[in-house]
Amino acid sequence: MKTMRRVLSLASVLGAMSLAVSGCMNFDAARTSSIGEECQSAIQRQNQAWSDPGTAEELIGEAEKKSLSACKDLDEWSTAVSYNPGSMGYPELSTEDAANTVYLACASSDPARRTPVCADAAKRGYLDAT
Repeated sequence: MKTMRRVLSLASVLGAMSLAVSGCMNFDAARTSSIGEECQSAIQRQNQAWSDPGTAEELIGEAEKKSLSACKDLDEWSTAVSYNPGSMGYPELSTEDAANTVYLACASSDPARRTPVCADAAKRGYLDAT
């Protein structure tokens, strides 16, 4: 199951990145940000959920939504994810690559873009497919 999560996530990120390269997505360069305690704790809980192969997809989704709510914006979230790449199922991610994974997190955990991270990502063009 864990392998399947990684394969699906990797395929989704590669798909989003290919859209970005082809000019279909407008990605800003993600900035490194300081990480607040609430955001860091939420990302660490999300990392723990992803790391346990027995964790149900529903629990991973809940942990993901909490991190999208706990972090103040895309920069804080992507910085925290880059320091904890396992929170998105990867062995390593740069801050910019982490920001590019926000599409996956928002699509699955906050499609209405109500969390601070998804609202900021939408405003900055990270969630646009066109």
